Amino acid sequence: MGSLNRPYVTVTIPMYNNAPFIGETINSVLSQSFNDFELLIYDDHSTDGSYDIAASFIDTRIKLFRNAENLGPEGNWNRAISKVRGKYVKLVCGDDILFPECLEKQVAVFDEPCNAGVSLVSSQRTIIDAAGKTLIKKVNFIEGGRKEAVEVIRKMVRMGTNIIGEPVCGLYPADLISKISGYSAVVPYTIDLDFWIQVLKHGDLFVIDESLCAFRISDFSWSSRIGELRYQQFIEFMEKVAVDESHGVTDLDLFIGKINCAVQSMTSLMGFKLFASSASERKNMLNAS
Repeated sequence: MGSLNRPYVTVTIPMYNNAPFIGETINSVLSQSFNDFELLIYDDHSTDGSYDIAASFIDTRIKLFRNAENLGPEGNWNRAISKVRGKYVKLVCGDDILFPECLEKQVAVFDEPCNAGVSLVSSQRTIIDAAGKTLIKKVNFIEGGRKEAVEVIRKMVRMGTNIIGEPVCGLYPADLISKISGYSAVVPYTIDLDFWIQVLKHGDLFVIDESLCAFRISDFSWSSRIGELRYQQFIEFMEKVAVDESHGVTDLDLFIGKINCAVQSMTSLMGFKLFASSASERKNMLNAS
């Protein structure tokens, strides 16, 4: 485990106007069965009281920072990984949830000597709504176990979607941060996938075939706000990935991926619209009561 001066894991939360959720997110980190971690919280100049909610938590493992101005997701996410002290790092958005054994089970994978050469441990995830209700119990695009990076990237392109998972799903070695270029929102929808591919340049992926976290879809989430641009941005991302010959992506992979991406994007957009509609109906019912 970590030394007296260095925690074994850094959990870092970049947040912006997450007041309805940030308390639950922080509690989910503090409630981990594995407790050798530091928790860094970076508030991106919120205007809704998020900072005050985060500041109300008293725990020696927490360090809270506030940006003097709004940096946007790319700037705040990169700041969130700029001062980590842990051996491993997990970034959790300000509305997502870690299940109690998440850190314990992911750290255990890295601690197994047979897993030397793994650069990213990911898990399946649950999709929840703004109220915390489960929408999808387990998203499973890739089976469990160790996967070569080329295999993962080709499958991702063919499926036309994020098979690795959002930031909350992953844990990776901190020493990789200095070897990669960080988070890039040039293609906003794929900011997390771009980062994962950089990490996979340095080793394999290990997938835990169990839902160890929850990704929230809400009116507040950045992913829902850019959902309608999904198809265009994922195509742009796939073509960028295919240019790098080390990824082993073929023209057939790209062709199949574009078809699947269109289907995935239509399904996602319908889901977001259905969610927005039901959320609006719930709000109207509350206002009427």
